[in-house]
Amino acid sequence: MEPTMEALQPIMEARPKPAQRTTVWVWTGYSVAERDRRWNAVRERGREAGFDCIFVPIGNGIDARYLTQLKNSAVIMSTDGREPIVVADRGSTNDWVQNPKFTVRAWGQPMAEALQEAGMERARIGVVGLLGGKLSHVRLPDGTVNHTAFSQVQEALPNATFEDATDVVGMVRYVKSAEEIDCLRHATRMAEAGVDELVEMARPGADAAVVYAAVTERLLTMGSEWYPLALTIGQIGEPERRYTNPPLGMRFKANDLIGNEVSAVWGTQVAQADQPIVLGPISEAWKAAIELQREAYETGLAAMKPGVTFAEFIDRIRGIKRGELSTTVLLHGRGAGDDGP
Repeated sequence: MEPTMEALQPIMEARPKPAQRTTVWVWTGYSVAERDRRWNAVRERGREAGFDCIFVPIGNGIDARYLTQLKNSAVIMSTDGREPIVVADRGSTNDWVQNPKFTVRAWGQPMAEALQEAGMERARIGVVGLLGGKLSHVRLPDGTVNHTAFSQVQEALPNATFEDATDVVGMVRYVKSAEEIDCLRHATRMAEAGVDELVEMARPGADAAVVYAAVTERLLTMGSEWYPLALTIGQIGEPERRYTNPPLGMRFKANDLIGNEVSAVWGTQVAQADQPIVLGPISEAWKAAIELQREAYETGLAAMKPGVTFAEFIDRIRGIKRGELSTTVLLHGRGAGDDGP
């Protein structure tokens, strides 16, 4: 069912009027209690790691947003319990960060001044996003920090020590609160609606780009942030091609196998629904593979419990075989995501 404008009105009304024409709206639905939970957890992990402060510089948008609910910001969080200093785009404020230090375009000098104000001239500073982490930014081994701005900070604080602290925030992000789980459930409902739209639209002869656009429209209309839809299209048994943009000039054909990654974002929580679609009859060989996949899925769901290691989880599923058919496992982090929305 398509959402009505009446149902969408609360979402639209929740969008604050921008303080200036360049201010970008961003979802800010988490409570102040959730902010305090995140801040306290980051401070504690930072102290345990021996850092005087945790520094999230410009370039690492997802971790800064995790701590501020602002679209663009940098965060200096002392581990001794003091209020963090936040540098943000001019006009960007919210309930979490009511008095940030504003910058217009340059970030290096304002970040350096904020660190100096916090007394970090000779501190051990943990930089979040300097390198890829174990649980976040895992596809970015060289990190996500803006090099020029960060270099200016280092030049301004020559006696400070800067070390990677990506896992300090990554480990906190990894454990979800009740508020985050509620958002993830809502994102899941939107992703499932996107799959429903794909199943409804995908037919032999249908324009693949139009179908791609329709699924994207369904997600955005429901309130999801933009996240690229991925389609993998090809004839059964033949090479496939993956698209993360509309596949222009392509039409679906009979017996196409359509793999898909339909992702929706609510409260920065990314939920992904995957539902392979065959545009034609399913062969007996494929039916056997489908049954094996269903068994592997149900086994994995039953095994996914607190205390079970990733290795144990993977071994349970890899052990499932039926004749010449066997299973393999791909684990992919979601929630706030390994890269973020």
